[in-house]
Amino acid sequence: MVGVGFSGKSTLAKQIAENKKAVLVSQDDVWFEKEKEWEINEDSDEDWERVIKISEQKVKEFLMQGKSVVFDHLNHQLGHREGLRKIADECGAKAVVIYLDTPQKVREERKNKNLKTQERHDVKQDYLDEAITELEVPKENEKVFVFKPETNLQDFLEKLP
Repeated sequence: MVGVGFSGKSTLAKQIAENKKAVLVSQDDVWFEKEKEWEINEDSDEDWERVIKISEQKVKEFLMQGKSVVFDHLNHQLGHREGLRKIADECGAKAVVIYLDTPQKVREERKNKNLKTQERHDVKQDYLDEAITELEVPKENEKVFVFKPETNLQDFLEKLP
């Protein structure tokens, strides 16, 4: 999964995992699991790196068991995606990239709605802006599947391996 905050990654990741009978590994879930145990500081790059390493290890463990995995994380930089492809290769699995191409207006609407409903945790605007600035949109050679808000979900799921 590749996309910035409020692009719909977590929602789509859950739908893909359910449809494909895959294991969902969510960086957010790992964060909240470890938050209590470690007294995590959300502004600490070191804490984020630890969470990402644990998430990647979970991905690797499930792939080694022969299971398909959907990894719900920003994955907004090419280097990180290449690291995940390497993990998949080591496990004899194929990696595909799903890029959520969600317009800024839609992301802002979702963020504002969430501020009212509190359906999910909020994300600091600085973090959202940083991810947008650092986003390296996946290229065709990454075996990318693009999902937009107007994309028909069922058609999209049928196209995925």
